[in-house]
This record gives sequence, C-alpha cells and structure tokens, in this order.
Amino acid sequence: MNEQRLEHDSRPANANRTIGLLSLGHFTNDTYTGYLAPLLPLLVQKIGFSLTLAGVLVSIQAIASSLLQPVFGMLSDRLRRPLLVVIGPLLTALLLSAIGLAHSWTQVACLIVLGGLGTAAFHPQAASLTSRFSGGRKGLAMSVFVTAGSAGHAMGPIFILSVVTLFGLHYSWITVFWGVAVAFLLWRFLPSTLPAAMPAHASPHAIGRSGGKSLLIVIWFIVFLRAFVIDSFLAFNPLFLHQKQYSVMLAGAANTIFEISGSAGTLLGGPISDRFGRKSIILFSLLGSIPLFWLFLHTNGLPALIYLGLAGAILYSSVPVTIIMAQELFPHRSGAVSSLTMGFAWGMAGLLLTPFGAIAEKIGLGPALQGMVIILPVAFLLAVWLPNQKRKTA
Repeated sequence: MNEQRLEHDSRPANANRTIGLLSLGHFTNDTYTGYLAPLLPLLVQKIGFSLTLAGVLVSIQAIASSLLQPVFGMLSDRLRRPLLVVIGPLLTALLLSAIGLAHSWTQVACLIVLGGLGTAAFHPQAASLTSRFSGGRKGLAMSVFVTAGSAGHAMGPIFILSVVTLFGLHYSWITVFWGVAVAFLLWRFLPSTLPAAMPAHASPHAIGRSGGKSLLIVIWFIVFLRAFVIDSFLAFNPLFLHQKQYSVMLAGAANTIFEISGSAGTLLGGPISDRFGRKSIILFSLLGSIPLFWLFLHTNGLPALIYLGLAGAILYSSVPVTIIMAQELFPHRSGAVSSLTMGFAWGMAGLLLTPFGAIAEKIGLGPALQGMVIILPVAFLLAVWLPNQKRKTA
C-alpha cells in the first residue's frame, strides 16, 4: 500500500464535513475583513478625518490581522479543541459589523484592532486543521480553504454596501447575524476533540530541526516576495492603467480580473501539486508569471487585461502549496508555520507598499512595477533550493 493510500485511509471521521465547515468559516471571516475599504468614503464623510488617517486605518487592520498571527499559531498547536476557529469569526463579525456605529476615528481604530485579533486567531488553527483532516489530499483541501477566504474577501464589499445603501451606514451592525450563525455551526458541528498532530518523525517530508528551519526561512521569503508583488499590483494597477488612458471603470476592473483569475489558480494549484509535487508548482508559478506581467506592462487594451489575468492565475497557484509545504516540514507545529506563511509574511509585505509608493513617485509607476517583476526571479532562485516533495503513486 503506497504512502498516499495510507494517508487517505487515515483521515479522521467526517473529514469532508470538517473541511467544508472550515472553508465556510474562512469565507465568513474574510467577508468582514473586506468591509473597511468600501466604507472608508462613508466614514470620512460621517466622522471627518483625513486621507492620511484613512490610510493609517488600513495599516492598522493589516497589522492586527496579519502580524499577530504567529502568537495564535503557537497557541493553536497546544490546543486539542477548535476554540480559535469558533471564537475568531465570531469576534471578527461582532466588531467589524459595528464599524458603521462608530462616532470617532479612535472608535473605528479600536473596532478594527479587536476585529483583526479575531482574524489572526482564526487563520492558523483553521489552516492547520484543514491539513490535518485532509489525509492524502492536502493540496486539494488547502486550495478549497484558501479560495473560500479569497471569495469571502471579494464578496465583503458587495455585502456591506448592499446593506448600507438600503438602510444607511448606522445599520451595518445587522450583518453580524451571518457571522454569529456560522460561528454557531462551527461550534456545533466541528469535532469537540481534535486528532493529535502528526509527530515530526512520522512525516515523510519532515527534515531535521536545523535543516527544517533553514527551509522554512526560504519558504517564508518566497511567500514574502510573492506577496509584495501581488500587493503592489493590486494597490497600483488602477492608477497605472488610468495613466495609460484607460477609463476609471476599466482600470478598476483590472483588479477584479486579477483576483478572480488568482482564485482560479489557487483552486487548481493545490490538487495539481498533489500529483506533480509541491516544488514543481512553486517553480512554475514564479517563473511562468514573469513574461505575462511583462506583457501586461507593455501592452494596451484588452490584451493587457488578459495577460494580467493569466499572470494572476499562475502566480496565485502556489499560494496553498507553500502553506502545505511548510506544514509538511513541521507537522507538529502546523499552526505556527501556517501563521508565518499565511499571515505574517503577507503583513510584512503590505508594510512595504508605502516605500514602494514613494519610489514610484520618484521614478514613475511603470518603471516601479517593472521592478516588481524583477523580484520574481529572485523568488524563483530561492525556490530551487526547496526539497522535492512529490507524492508516490501506486
């Protein structure tokens, strides 16, 4: 009996239902994290704070929800109950749905910080449990989990703007009921006692402590560089295209194309890595997206948007794969390593957008984005050092 069959047969009971619930929790939690950006114009109008303070709110949300994840990741590895998975979305829903009730910038900031803590608490344990319940289909399970979060974040603006447009900003709180309902489902139907994490020596991919730490650092830098590229294009694509005489609507739609295509790549990347190996997908993701980004930057009209969508699909395809690779190296610390590759690396990359904007102002947005493309070969060279983790087949 091969390794993949053994892992599949050892899946805990109700594994598919558990992964489905975790993905629903991810979708729900990240729906609320998508509230801030679309509500900022209404909050500025209601409360009356500057654009600089609006930018500070965005940074606060990134710090609270991403940079604090390692703390909860280490805690989740010690828990035998899914407490963080239940409490996280509930806290996020309660706090972020109340943004419309705030009467000062400080109140908005406090709600974002506390809501961000819910997000930081949820992600590491949820990602760890997704892997733990997946058996021999870790890539597929993680792809579904990550894609659910991306879909939730994309739906957040539509959800909240539909409510406040109909009823007013001060009725944002009524959206809390969705989060409370999902938190109840998680509490009611997730296993009350979780299976123990795989010991380090039992994993076919685990490496010695010193070697494992070195590889984890490499994976972290790959995720960090990839996130910096993605965040930079998402932040400045609309402005870049507007400078190239695209309409405001079409320039804004570029990000939608980029993220939707990225979600498709995320959904496919994991299961493909189950078959062809984690390293192969990471290398293809980093190298294959380079010419497409270059074509996007040097082409006009509809072809440019097609190239951007293809670049997003390929680059995003390695997002679940890097999470799984880190978890397979440290199966007994899957919550901690998940927090590093899901939250902390992306949060650190987001902090670089301010200096990137300053550089773009000096040299021009086009040359600055071209510089982002140069980062991908660096990440590719780092990925060459990763171990091969190809599954054995019958």
